Amino acid sequence: MDPLSDILSVLTVERAAQVRFESRGAYAMRFSGVDHVKFGAVVEGNGRLYVESLSQWIDLAPGDFYLLTDGKPYRTGDPDKVREIDGDAFFAANRDLEGVVRFGDGPPDKIVIGGSVLFDPEGAAWLRTALPPLIHIKGAAPTAAALRTTLGLLAGEVGHAAPGQSIIIDRLTDVLIVQALRAHLAGPDAAGASWLAGLADRRIGKALRSFHASVDAIWTVERLAQEAGMSRSSFAAHFRDQIGMSPIDYVSRWRLHRVRRAMIETDLPFGAIATRNGYASRASCSQSFKKLFGYSPQQIRSH
Repeated sequence: MDPLSDILSVLTVERAAQVRFESRGAYAMRFSGVDHVKFGAVVEGNGRLYVESLSQWIDLAPGDFYLLTDGKPYRTGDPDKVREIDGDAFFAANRDLEGVVRFGDGPPDKIVIGGSVLFDPEGAAWLRTALPPLIHIKGAAPTAAALRTTLGLLAGEVGHAAPGQSIIIDRLTDVLIVQALRAHLAGPDAAGASWLAGLADRRIGKALRSFHASVDAIWTVERLAQEAGMSRSSFAAHFRDQIGMSPIDYVSRWRLHRVRRAMIETDLPFGAIATRNGYASRASCSQSFKKLFGYSPQQIRSH
């Protein structure tokens, strides 16, 4: 499995139900923070989005896509024109059986598709170390070509009840998130050291693909450097510059995230889970686990 697929599949817990918002005229809504990664896409019309953690309004045009990653409250619409209302309450009271929420009278002049992905809490923290609070992909950007295709498919599913709709929407949501991350990495705002930036690096990415394909193998800095086609010292320095941690720290952290998910989702003995993730002993895995997360693996199953 490639690194990004491995990371997202391990960290994802569930996808919250998507919604199609059709509105006419001015509106203003505030939404509370949730422990989700929130996405939205403008199908028709223009809109505004306020990202609380950035204290900034963003103008949205048809085809634009945004990803909110920090779980903080956010606002939409134009509070300078109309009184702001509670968006959570409005959506809960006005969502129909097909997942459509309508505001205003008459044919809509704005249509937005939104949804969210819930991540494991520890996994969300790992994800947020690599992402800015807001990723905004403009519909006209060259990097948005693939996104536009997926958004068209998603727009045809959300709000239109049909057999197999749920599984199609889930799959399209997965595709959309990955395409957004790709577009972000290819854009001018993908700055800073993170594991996501490392995936986009040709040499570091090659080493990470090898590691994620065989997490249980014996991985040393020397072996990772060989996979990258670099000397040990050059690889270690370049890895830290790109990702912000040492190669072995990355290997250990990711193994422990996999151990945590397996302890939650399976009934496998802890020893078997540790072995499957490259640990030679239960004790070493348990000690590393407690050091990273602040509690033992066994405590997960005691609750």
